[in-house]
Amino acid sequence: MCNVLWARRDGRVLADTRVLRMLTTSLVLLSNQMALQRSVDIVANNIANSSTTGFKRESVQFATQVDDASDSATPSDKTFFVYDRATIRDMSPGTTSSTGNPLDLAIQGSGYFEVQTPQGTQYTRNGAFRTDSQGQIVTSTGLPVLSDGGQPITLPDDARDITVSGDGFITAQTGTGSARAQLGKLGVVDFVNNAALTPTSKGLFTTTQLATPITGNPVIQGAIENSNVNAIQEITDLIRIQRAYEQASNFVGQDNTRMLAAIDKLSQTSA
Repeated sequence: MCNVLWARRDGRVLADTRVLRMLTTSLVLLSNQMALQRSVDIVANNIANSSTTGFKRESVQFATQVDDASDSATPSDKTFFVYDRATIRDMSPGTTSSTGNPLDLAIQGSGYFEVQTPQGTQYTRNGAFRTDSQGQIVTSTGLPVLSDGGQPITLPDDARDITVSGDGFITAQTGTGSARAQLGKLGVVDFVNNAALTPTSKGLFTTTQLATPITGNPVIQGAIENSNVNAIQEITDLIRIQRAYEQASNFVGQDNTRMLAAIDKLSQTSA
């Protein structure tokens, strides 16, 4: 069997497999504690974004790392460590709220608006749009919203009675006449694997997947998509996780005390 060496304060060396087992127990407890801390961070972020337009709830997927003492190890000789395997994003749509703002847009079902960023085209479901000083339709943070041709959409200064159809066409009255002018068509796209989208910031996502234009009428004018976070459920989960974290902390402290006592006892018996 493998021994572990411990240096005593007086310079003498101890070797005992029981110390190794106690150390392994501490590492298992610490891996569980780290997993719980990761859960706290994710749930706290969900709560913080429960009122963020278009935000998607996240959760952590954990896995078990098995460390065998040998190839022929029995289940009792195996050590199971917990580790953070992946962050899972719930892409189910949130509820929509009517705002009456003609440039507030929501997507029913799957899909994303295309947005121009310094890092290239990115995607969002946050349709709380407005116009900037140049008349461009932009996000709440000032990034240009793109047309189906990949270009920013600019509205004339005299545009009024702006209408966005379900398929993304933007029309308005301009000038002194009553005729309506078509001013552009929003780029609304979807992806084969929504789980592969990577969040960047401010409700934006990036991906290496090929974007596919959406057909049909997914756009709802004068409304925004709410976060799909259930704040009450998240707060309940946070309380549960924090209690589990406190319990794990107590176990780590108790195990540390037990290990120090055992090392001290071993040092006395080997003297």
